[in-house]
Amino acid sequence: MGTSARLARYGWRGVQTIGNWSDLALSVFYSALHWFVVLLVYLWVSRAFGGTLAAIDMGDAMLVLAFTLVGSAVQLPGVGGGSQVASFLAYTTVFRVEKEAAAAASVVMWLISFAACSLAGVPLLIHEGFSLGKLRQMAEHEKEAASENVNEQGESAQ
Repeated sequence: MGTSARLARYGWRGVQTIGNWSDLALSVFYSALHWFVVLLVYLWVSRAFGGTLAAIDMGDAMLVLAFTLVGSAVQLPGVGGGSQVASFLAYTTVFRVEKEAAAAASVVMWLISFAACSLAGVPLLIHEGFSLGKLRQMAEHEKEAASENVNEQGESAQ
C-alpha cells in the first residue's frame, strides 16, 4: 500500500471518531479557536520586534503563518529549518523587512510555535513511562502491523 493510501486510511480512522454533528461542530470550533490563537501569536511576535515588523497586521500575519506552515512540511536536507526559512522569505520578500530583524523574528517564532511543545511534551512522555527507544519500537511495530495487514488484504483479494 502506498504512502498516500496509508495516510488516507489513517485520516479516515480519525474522521470515524466524530460520532455526531455536535461533535463535528465542536471540533471545528476548537480547531478555529486554536488557529486564531496561533495567528495572534504570529501577529504579536512580529509586532514585538518593532521597526518594519511593527506594521504587520492580521492579514500579513496570516500570510506569514501560511508560509511557515508550508515551510514546516519542506525540510532542508540535513539541516531542517524549513519553517524558519519560509517565514524569513515571507518577511524579507513580501514585506521588505530587514534581514536581521526577519531572521530574529523567524527564529523566535519557531521557538514559540514549534520548539515550545517539547517543553511540555518531553516531561509528559517521561511521566507516562515512554522513552525515545520505546517510541521507536512502537513505530516499528506499527509498520510491521501495517505490512501484515496489507499482505492479508492482498491475499483475501486473490
